[in-house]
Amino acid sequence: MKSISCFTSQEEEEALFTAMKSDAERNAESMAGQHQDRDTSTSTTQLDTLPVKELYKQHLKKSIEKTVMEIKYLDRKLKKVDLEILLLERQLRE
Repeated sequence: MKSISCFTSQEEEEALFTAMKSDAERNAESMAGQHQDRDTSTSTTQLDTLPVKELYKQHLKKSIEKTVMEIKYLDRKLKKVDLEILLLERQLRE
């Protein structure tokens, strides 16, 4: 049986894009909060006094954080593309 949709395709499209936009805004707010929450133990003046081993450890931590953020970004891009595919499929059906 064919289900009857309560929304028009334009309303569905607007809902999808609104959801994607609000998700992006929440993620930006979250990243800003995380940036403020980080401790300041790795300020430039303190890095000058750390031994090489500790400097390398800090470098690795920052590299890992950057990689995790890149993975999250790519996951979100994939989710966006999946939503766009769904939208295009719905438009094709009409």
